[in-house]
Amino acid sequence: MKQVETRLDTAWRKSRLAARLLIRKEAGRMSARDQALARRLSQDPEVSDRLIQQGLYFLGIGPRKHAFDQKLVGGRD
Repeated sequence: MKQVETRLDTAWRKSRLAARLLIRKEAGRMSARDQALARRLSQDPEVSDRLIQQGLYFLGIGPRKHAFDQKLVGGRD
């Protein structure tokens, strides 16, 4: 019988998806479907800021994190 491999935990998967949505928002390519999903993820208690930050680093935002944050916030200091 084939063993089912353990998958990444759901909180990490959801947070990584939220990170991808933030990258799309920064690029200006967010669809209505993406916005609806982002709203749902923002209400999910499993999705934390820290996990989203880890997801951003996982997806390669690390070296430009400050510029990425400034673009999303709109240049506020």
